[in-house]
Amino acid sequence: MFANPRVGEFITNTCQRCNRIVRSQLALRSVRLARTRLVVRDVPVDVCPACGHMISVAPHGVEQLREAGWSK
Repeated sequence: MFANPRVGEFITNTCQRCNRIVRSQLALRSVRLARTRLVVRDVPVDVCPACGHMISVAPHGVEQLREAGWSK
C-alpha cells in the first residue's frame, strides 16, 4: 500500500500535453468539473513543470471531487 503524497512532493509522471516523462509536483489547484459550472477549490493535482498542465488528480483529491458531486 502506498502512502498519499503531500503538497510540494515530486512524482514521476507522463505529461499528455508535452508527451514527455516529467517530474511533476503536487500542488493545490481549482478544478472545474466536466459538464457543469462547478469549480472545486484546493484539489491536490500533479502539475507539469514544463507547461503547467494539470496531469492528474491525486488519489486523496478524488474524495473532494466525489463530495462535490463528480462521482456517479
